[in-house]
Amino acid sequence: MCLFCAIVRGESKSFVVYRDSKFTAFLDRYPIAPGHTLVVPNRHYQDYVSADEADLKDIQTVIRRVALAAMRGLGADGVRIGTNVGRSAGQVIFHLHFHIIPAWSNGIPERFNSFMPRKEMSDDQFEEIRSAIVEAL
Repeated sequence: MCLFCAIVRGESKSFVVYRDSKFTAFLDRYPIAPGHTLVVPNRHYQDYVSADEADLKDIQTVIRRVALAAMRGLGADGVRIGTNVGRSAGQVIFHLHFHIIPAWSNGIPERFNSFMPRKEMSDDQFEEIRSAIVEAL
């Protein structure tokens, strides 16, 4: 079973920041930075190169909206956007997903002083970040 398909169906715990009939965006469980968000198509594709071209075009709008909201909501002045294709490229979950990773020129803000990269945060921390992004959307 695909973890991201389970999240899209609401069968697995997640902190969703955006959902429509075609795409879902949720916070990464093991974030690189506060606000690290994944945008996935609701339809299962293994990766970027196996996805339908129309869906790839449409997902770009969602990625941009979520990236802007993450920046506004969390006060980031930059963002990294990327996807991995294949195990050799670092893909771990084989459901197409784009990473949106906020960045700050002066380092991670003090309000996230307990943040540790690639460590699961508390539900309260996830909810605080999720709410900030949702409000900015």
